[in-house]
Amino acid sequence: MTANDLERRDLGDGLVLRWAGEADAEPVAQFNAQVFRDAADDPPSHWALIQTREYMVSGHPLIAPTDFALVEDTATGAVVASTCLMRQVWDYDGVAFDVGRPELVGTDPAYRNRGLVRALFGAVHERSAARGQPVQAITGIPYFYRQFGYEYALDLDAGRAAYLDSLPDAKEGEAEPYALRPATPDDLPFMMALYDRRRAGLHVSTAIPAEVWRAAFDRCDPAYRAQWRLLTIVDAAGAPCGYVRTSSRRGGSFLPIWDFAVREGLSLRAVALPVLRALREIAAATPMWQRERPLRGLIFMLGREHPLYAALGPAVLPREFPPYAWYVRVADLPAFLRRLAPALERRLAASAEAGYSGELRLDFYRGGLRLTFADGRLIKAAPWRRPVWGESPQAGFPPLVFLQLLFGYRSLAELRAAYPDVTAGDEGAPLLDILFPKRLSWVPYLE
Repeated sequence: MTANDLERRDLGDGLVLRWAGEADAEPVAQFNAQVFRDAADDPPSHWALIQTREYMVSGHPLIAPTDFALVEDTATGAVVASTCLMRQVWDYDGVAFDVGRPELVGTDPAYRNRGLVRALFGAVHERSAARGQPVQAITGIPYFYRQFGYEYALDLDAGRAAYLDSLPDAKEGEAEPYALRPATPDDLPFMMALYDRRRAGLHVSTAIPAEVWRAAFDRCDPAYRAQWRLLTIVDAAGAPCGYVRTSSRRGGSFLPIWDFAVREGLSLRAVALPVLRALREIAAATPMWQRERPLRGLIFMLGREHPLYAALGPAVLPREFPPYAWYVRVADLPAFLRRLAPALERRLAASAEAGYSGELRLDFYRGGLRLTFADGRLIKAAPWRRPVWGESPQAGFPPLVFLQLLFGYRSLAELRAAYPDVTAGDEGAPLLDILFPKRLSWVPYLE
């Protein structure tokens, strides 16, 4: 049975798993508002309600109502568990690939520990595979998604914060040389070019389609597209110099800034200080999602590294927020590596192993992988299992840990230090270091 064949699946005890339709939008939204509360006596979650409505009602460019899977109690007609599958495109060192992203995973507390999320993930994994998405990725609670074949393998949401009282004021009597204005659709080509310029040298990055940028201007309710308030940086003559992407709602004491870019040839510090002062005023006027909290500052969620951090320094950005991590799942690792062959071959060609011919056998203890190269080209990637006698592996990794190396999240040396059962011999270690170096990635999640 394929994901497209699945209309209704009987889970027993009167529970049915099915894909949603447009008529399910409000029941699913109300369900998510209940299950995503922080505490049992909290009011329904306003952000979960709005986000679900956006995904199911407002014509979101990355998801449709029929991309929600739900479990229904047929005795009451109530939604008791739900998730959805968003579409994204990531880039791996110049190789683009589709990603299926489960989101808004929830279960009614009275129905937990019955395997409902496992059943839902089975359905979304089937649908993702049917769409040709070799990777699934999710942001979420610690440990939980490891149960379904996911591994932490990419940075998520690292940043630096500026407190209100750490922002230097402008000199008295001097006009600001740079300011912010609301962006217009005419600004989009300029913004998109700046965004793609930044991610060009990254290991893994998020490709943002033009329709996602355009959707920032297509929402009537300002609560929609909360992460997509686009502001254009202009000079004293009104010429565009850069852009800022921030939130239209504040969930805590800091206003999040999701992107910050300026055109080449400008002093980032000279531009940034007037812009931060403008953002301070914008933050003061930005409404909260639900609970009122005093405004303390701005948080720049720009990844582990960004030129802004060095330009402003710890005096302006004194607080560092370390990254959490993306969970990543690759169901067919050999097929995915064949897709990444152009990137792997470029790395070989630029290394001391240029023109390499031979094999790289990796033992995953419950299976493994054989990579075959000829004259520097990857000619075969196939499953492999270590025999009792005979050819031996050149390296070994516990199940899923190899994904950390593949996505550049950890170096081989770091993995060997952290896991006694990560091994690499004299032949395998140099090849792994060349093919899978630790490199900086920036993978913003899209809402």
